[in-house]
Amino acid sequence: MLKALIKYSVSTLLAASLLYWAFSKSDLRWTDIYQTAQSANYQWIIISVIIALISHLLRAFRWAQLLGAIAFNPGTTRTFTAVLIGYFANFIVPRMGEVSRCGSLQKTANIPFEKSFGTVITERIVDLLGLAVLVGLTFIVEWEPIQQFLFPNFHFPPTMFLAGLGAGAMACLGLIWILRDRLHVRWEQFAATNKVGQLLQGWFVGILSIKEVENPAKFILYTILIWVAYFANTYTLLLAFPISASLSLSAGLTVLVMGTFGMATPTQGGIGAYHSLVASALSFYLIPVKDATVLATFFHGTQMATILLFGGLSFIITFFLPQKNAGIES
Repeated sequence: MLKALIKYSVSTLLAASLLYWAFSKSDLRWTDIYQTAQSANYQWIIISVIIALISHLLRAFRWAQLLGAIAFNPGTTRTFTAVLIGYFANFIVPRMGEVSRCGSLQKTANIPFEKSFGTVITERIVDLLGLAVLVGLTFIVEWEPIQQFLFPNFHFPPTMFLAGLGAGAMACLGLIWILRDRLHVRWEQFAATNKVGQLLQGWFVGILSIKEVENPAKFILYTILIWVAYFANTYTLLLAFPISASLSLSAGLTVLVMGTFGMATPTQGGIGAYHSLVASALSFYLIPVKDATVLATFFHGTQMATILLFGGLSFIITFFLPQKNAGIES
């Protein structure tokens, strides 16, 4: 109990500190937020909320596939409400979302907690890989503004140097292929005796478990559509405000990546970190710091209001759902 209280206090203090820092460096006033609210196009904001709900529904569909792979079929209603409850919990206590959504399915669908939690770990691994791809794509399409903002003195090395690196990488891959059997034995020993090895082995098992789903292509499609919905949600919020409405699609990609990192920080719903990172991303595109911070506040506030409303409703709905025995074999 004491440990949980300390963790909660630390995360709250971190969120408050980051939020104060984001607001203080921009000299933000409440009148600035009020004026921006008056200028917003709320049709775009409503569309962004609908897209956000669609992304959560897609996540529920994808999670249902993983649950189906371990012989459970809770149904869309129970899975969708569990996903929303998970997001709701993250706005109350950091990192409680995974526990809460699995606890919800244990209550409404009689799915053992430890089994559903394993599928959530797999989801997180897939999401991490998706984010890595998104970061790489962002650096490719928006390299110039990012380079000018973060690495103003950076210059690409000579072509011969890059060619040498490529040849060296190919040689290393060839050597790994030749020594694959010996390396596999070493890896098994490492995974059996080392905690880090056991963790990495668990990740690999989680990733490979995707092939057990009934339709892997559909799982991949859901994953892509989730990120597309996240991007659409971000870009429609940019369109909702005059100062950001002219930003490009690639700018929306940058804001999405920075916002995702912000939401992943160990604070309630990414509070503070999201504001700082998204405001910094918007400043890449010459939006004044004060305006960028106001926009970040509205973006986060829209997401928070959506989750608190629909997550709270989902929590209430679970009290009225009859418990289902979700085992497919039953």
